[in-house]
Amino acid sequence: MLLNRMTRVAVLVAATWGLLASLTPTSYAGSFHVEISTGDLGQSPANTNSPFYLDFQFNDGGVLSNNSASITNLSIAGGNATGSPVLLGGAVGNLGSNIIFNNSSSFQELYQSFSPGATIRFNVFLTQNVDGITPDSFFVSILDKDLFNIPTSGLGNSLLQIDINSSGLPTVNLGAGTGLYAGMTASAVAVPEPGSIGMLGMGIACIVGYGWRRRSQR
Repeated sequence: MLLNRMTRVAVLVAATWGLLASLTPTSYAGSFHVEISTGDLGQSPANTNSPFYLDFQFNDGGVLSNNSASITNLSIAGGNATGSPVLLGGAVGNLGSNIIFNNSSSFQELYQSFSPGATIRFNVFLTQNVDGITPDSFFVSILDKDLFNIPTSGLGNSLLQIDINSSGLPTVNLGAGTGLYAGMTASAVAVPEPGSIGMLGMGIACIVGYGWRRRSQR
C-alpha cells in the first residue's frame, strides 16, 4: 500500500513538473508570430506615397555572429511582394522565401517593395545570446517611395523592435502608425517551442492517466 501511494505521488509530481515547465517564459526561446495591419496603405491619401517597402533590420549590440534572426511563413493578405530585395550586411532571402540575418556585421538589412493588402503576417525566431549592456535588436518598419520610414510611435519610426537582453523572453516594443498612417498597427505573440508543447502534453497525459487508473481500481 505504501509503495502504491509513493508511486501515485511520484506520477503527480512528474506531471505537475511537466505542466509548469511548459509554461515558464524560457520555453518560448524568442519565437514570435507577428501581424501588421496595412489596410490604410492602399487608400488615399496614404497611397500617394507608394510604392511601399517592408524593411527588416538586425543590429549588433557588440559581439558579432553570436545571434541570428530567421523570418518564415511571410504572407501579405490581399497583396503581394514586388520587385527584388535590397540586401545589406550579409542578409539572405526575400519576401517570397525565408529571410536570414546571421549577425556577421554590425548592421544587416533587407527591404523589398510590396503591394499592400489588409495584413502582413510572418514568424520570427531569434537566438538569445546576451551581448551585455547593448543588446542585439531586431526591427520591422515600412518605408515610403523615398525610402523614409513611415512615421510611427515606435523607436526610430519602427513598428516592431525586439531586444535580446536576457536568457528568457526578449523585450518587445510595438509601434503604431501616426498621421496619414494612424490605422496601421502591429502585434507580436510569443510562440512556444515544439518541445514545450510536448512537455505540456506529457503533463496533461500523466494527470489524465492517473485519474483513469483510480477510477478503474474503484
